[in-house]
Amino acid sequence: MEDAHIHVSEVVPDVSVFGVFDGHGGKEVAAFVEKHFIEELLKNKNFKDQKFELALSETFLKMDELLLTPEG
Repeated sequence: MEDAHIHVSEVVPDVSVFGVFDGHGGKEVAAFVEKHFIEELLKNKNFKDQKFELALSETFLKMDELLLTPEG
């Protein structure tokens, strides 16, 4: 199975994050997102401002950017 997942029941008070990454880009991509998603979400200004839908969208786009770096 190439899927990866995250489950953080209280990433901040009263906010939980759950996600399944399907691995269509390969198991390495799913594992990368699993490892870095929460860290990047917590850095996101819109997340800090409780604009969660926008923060999630931006963080997924950030994962794409990070995958294009040498570390990704």
